[in-house]
Amino acid sequence: MYWCSRREMCCSEVKLRLQKAEVDETSIKKILAKLIEENFINEERFVKAFIHDKLEYQKWGLAKIKNALYFKNIPKELIAEGISGVDKEAYIAKLTEIALHKLKFIKAENDFLRDQKLLRFLASKGVSADDAFKIINIIKAKK
Repeated sequence: MYWCSRREMCCSEVKLRLQKAEVDETSIKKILAKLIEENFINEERFVKAFIHDKLEYQKWGLAKIKNALYFKNIPKELIAEGISGVDKEAYIAKLTEIALHKLKFIKAENDFLRDQKLLRFLASKGVSADDAFKIINIIKAKK
């Protein structure tokens, strides 16, 4: 309960922590059931918090967030629901700001190479190809 009261956690994170503490499987199931029953673990709440934090603080793209949630064994329905709650315009605007900042430090011989480097940067952030091209078009329109 102490771990879950400090920050949002999903079932798989708690289970992993308990396994590292060498707790047996039957006890882990009982502990998880109790935590869920008392609302210390709520995967919907976890998904919302995770998406918010990764977008706001780590500046991750939606594709990278989806993959991270998938590897935490979050159900696909919850992931899709959480991702659909993201304001696309604000998301694109924030990533455009990040791309404009990165653009200052990109050294390239021509516009094509600069765009390639910017696309690679955005891909490393987990931005989908469609969104990356939207961002580049917005940047080109500002020039």
